[in-house]
Amino acid sequence: MTAARLSLLAGLALLVAACSGASSAAECDRIAGVRDGICPTPVEQRVEAPTDALVTVSAAGLGESVSLADLRGRVVVMNFWASWCGPCRVEQPDLNDAHDLLPADEVVFLGVNIQDSEANAVAHLREFDVPYASLYDPENAYAGRFRGIGPRTIPSTVFIDAEGRVAARVFGLIGTSEVVGLADAIASEG
Repeated sequence: MTAARLSLLAGLALLVAACSGASSAAECDRIAGVRDGICPTPVEQRVEAPTDALVTVSAAGLGESVSLADLRGRVVVMNFWASWCGPCRVEQPDLNDAHDLLPADEVVFLGVNIQDSEANAVAHLREFDVPYASLYDPENAYAGRFRGIGPRTIPSTVFIDAEGRVAARVFGLIGTSEVVGLADAIASEG
């Protein structure tokens, strides 16, 4: 095998490892219903999530301003999406199901709609009967503060622990069992 082929294979292996979509932790216990390699970041390595207040968008249109600081004390499942994102449309029913399965006093859902018009965001929320509001981020300014999140990496889901720190990140589609498993694991940390 030539050096060029070996280099190409090594590069592809690194790319596959980098695109696994999982939070990185050296070792973690397997969480039921969650893909191998996806696990919460160790508590001591977590960073504070941005707490900017943004206006929400729901099926009724633009609403009140909300900040992650307002939601402290509960795990926040924060899903980044856009109406024009095909995979976002595929995963929305799973997010709705996970929302219905998790206790509202422990876990809150919050979408972040990026690079979208208000009309298209509202239409998506109505079409899928989304049971929770989303922060409206048409310029991707807020989402961009979450490392690696942007229009080319949605859907993405970030789990914020009760202390307001980023506990886990999943790039790409996420299913109901993964949302429930990760949220439960983070909520049961203490």
